[in-house]
Amino acid sequence: MKNLKLIRQKLNITQIRLSVAAEVSQETISAYEAGKALPSVYTLIKMANFLNTSTDYLLDLTDNPLPYSKSQDKNTEELLVFYNKLDQKGKNDVLTYTKIREKLDE
Repeated sequence: MKNLKLIRQKLNITQIRLSVAAEVSQETISAYEAGKALPSVYTLIKMANFLNTSTDYLLDLTDNPLPYSKSQDKNTEELLVFYNKLDQKGKNDVLTYTKIREKLDE
């Protein structure tokens, strides 16, 4: 859980402060960060909420630290699903198109 340590340090939160918020010991937080243990779902959600990030980010499944917003509209959700299915070339093409479109709209 490398991202756990990254975001905790970026926010200047100690392992002790996070352990209090997550209701686990400081040693347990250290074990999570070292990859020696994984949190329960309950603890994972508590940490994600406290750090204002997503559980996927804490589990190193994404590099995006922003939490998923429940208020995203249906089009945004559909686009994200589509985008995530693309290979790297397809993702690059979408980003290039978006940047060109943005410049044309200026």
